Amino acid sequence: MLARTPVIHKTSVPALLIALALMGGCTNLGPRAIEAGRADYNTVLRDTTDQQLLVNLVRLRYRDRPYFLEVSAVTTQFAFSPQLSATAGIGSSPDDPDATLSGGAGYEERPTISYAPLQGDEFTRRLLTPISLEALVLLSHSGWSVERLLRMCVQRINSIPNAVTASGPTPDIAPDYERFHELAVLLRNLQLTDDIAIGFQQGATARLVFTDRAMASSAYRNIVEILGITPGRSQYDIVPGLRQMGPDAISIQTRSLNGILHYLSHAVAVPALHTADGLVTDTRDSGGLPFDWDDLTSGLLRIEADREPPDNAAVKVRYRDHWFYIADNDLPSKSTFSLLAQLFALQAGDGEALRPVLTIPVGD
Repeated sequence: MLARTPVIHKTSVPALLIALALMGGCTNLGPRAIEAGRADYNTVLRDTTDQQLLVNLVRLRYRDRPYFLEVSAVTTQFAFSPQLSATAGIGSSPDDPDATLSGGAGYEERPTISYAPLQGDEFTRRLLTPISLEALVLLSHSGWSVERLLRMCVQRINSIPNAVTASGPTPDIAPDYERFHELAVLLRNLQLTDDIAIGFQQGATARLVFTDRAMASSAYRNIVEILGITPGRSQYDIVPGLRQMGPDAISIQTRSLNGILHYLSHAVAVPALHTADGLVTDTRDSGGLPFDWDDLTSGLLRIEADREPPDNAAVKVRYRDHWFYIADNDLPSKSTFSLLAQLFALQAGDGEALRPVLTIPVGD
């Protein structure tokens, strides 16, 4: 019998075109990578920033040292690897070859995250500089409640204190704040009816302006009495200062971001066991009775604590064997937390970018 030489048939043209098309898919890799990755990076950066902010509030309640690590840069690279393979063999007949051609493509993402601790001059500028009047006006024009802004950001108006001692580590004696809160609520009520305006007029002078309807209200009379300003006027200058500058002016002393963080840290609901163990300051009122910090922060912020992981948390962190969190249905607390994040961003200002000092490639 004569030996038959095996014949290997080349793959068909359509199969080759399919393989080339698979390889050509890399031309859409960039847009697909952005579509798949940008939302994920956005979500993770937001969530971890919220967690860092929350855990630092909890730390301050326990007089533990806060620490901020900023994500100064996120870069990523995509490596593309096209693949093309062919196999051939002897079929059962010359007309039935065993030959295949396949193609494909793969890619891998190589992200690099750069961190920078908030310290030195950057720490001083961002955390210890008082909030400016311009920032307060800007935020009020953005739709934020004037009550929320005043309670969070202002330490004193015309010598009326707003829990001044709460702008630092938890004090032993309950702070004075009731009259200030009354003023903030009165102004908020007039804001809701569009009967007050806060803005800059005649250059750089900030002013509080009342409508005629407001001036005829009991709220206006109470505001004038609390502030100790001249009644019957529709406009009052707002100036930075520790004490009242005159009967026709409103002096405002703002808090620093560090003071705001300390103030809001008193919204942490400390577990009874931690209080009993002396892990937090036992604040007393003038009669010697325990002071409830919820009276100060009520309607502003509430940070719950639980042994078990919460199932209804907007943001949560684990600290000292407990879960601390803001409930997802606690809308006032979520608003305050969002405002705190905006203040943090505003205090970043236009300074130079943070210098990365720790760079970690992710993956092998």
